[in-house]
Amino acid sequence: MIEGPRKDELLEATLAWLEGAQTSADGFHRKVAANALGIVSRELAQWPDAEAAAVARMQAILGHEGDYATLNTALAEALRDGSVNGGDAAVFEHLRRTTLDTLAIDQPRYRHELTELKEVQP
Repeated sequence: MIEGPRKDELLEATLAWLEGAQTSADGFHRKVAANALGIVSRELAQWPDAEAAAVARMQAILGHEGDYATLNTALAEALRDGSVNGGDAAVFEHLRRTTLDTLAIDQPRYRHELTELKEVQP
């Protein structure tokens, strides 16, 4: 899903910082730490369903099975070599949905015009 930092890295860094924070001037950094923990919490709660849906979409587009990382790499390669058309409605919808799912986890207050699309325009 999010290509970095990983959940374990966010937790480790945040916990280390919280354990070492000494001054009241650390307010900004406490907000950063809270944001990191929020990302981890949302990823744990939301990503399993989003990943399963993305895998199903990519399997339909590519015509074969695999896990998220394998399919995602295969889709990128297929788009690059032209064996999958980037203008295809199913491809656009997959990319749109995956982007919105990622933003819901990483930046939940972000609003974009793609959230308003009801139908994919060919």
